Amino acid sequence: MSTDTDRRRTILLVNPNTNADTTDRMVAKANTVLTGTGFRTVGVTAARGPKMIVEPQALENSARWAVDAAMVGIDRYQPVAVIVSAFGDPGADELRSRVEIPVIGIGQASILEAAQDGRRFAIATTTGLLADAMNDLVQWYCPTGDYAGLWLTEGDPLTLAQDTTASVSQLGSAIDGAVAAGARAVVIGGGPLSEPAQVLSLRTDATVIEPIPSAVRKALAECSVSECSVSECSSTRS
Repeated sequence: MSTDTDRRRTILLVNPNTNADTTDRMVAKANTVLTGTGFRTVGVTAARGPKMIVEPQALENSARWAVDAAMVGIDRYQPVAVIVSAFGDPGADELRSRVEIPVIGIGQASILEAAQDGRRFAIATTTGLLADAMNDLVQWYCPTGDYAGLWLTEGDPLTLAQDTTASVSQLGSAIDGAVAAGARAVVIGGGPLSEPAQVLSLRTDATVIEPIPSAVRKALAECSVSECSVSECSSTRS
């Protein structure tokens, strides 16, 4: 059973995909950021939907399942913040209207971090069918930011998700294109892409933004201050 101390220091990570193994990996990644902070991350997984969101209708449908999973997790763990761990941030807006704790989308957090100090930024992703949704997210959160655009990998995103080596290669090529266009920071667009994102974060020609660690950092910041803003960008969609 969670103690009062656990609850005061718990961040809930919601996986809108239905793959519980992916949830475990996301939680493990989040907890690496929290080492020494006194906080912990726990995860919940959507009960319905695809194992990986790769197209717009699935992204739209996943919002209600993400909200349902989040509300169950909030009731159980009484967290201090919630992270929606799919790059389109499905259900995040509704959750913000229903709870008083910070609700952070990994898309939101990583875009804001990439755009800090007016730097030119881009997104690299394996899910090409979600390109419009990702570009829309940039427009919501950072409409006047110096956005270089979105670069896509080749091949099936579900296959790439099972092959870290291939993902690193494909996403690396996408980052090359973004850097050639002047991007100084590149977001890896996808929660299930944590492992290749970690490898690619070692690059020195651009800052590679890992969405889950970015969301954890923003959650910690919002737990410490009443309001958080980033230069030209908005931290909410309202």
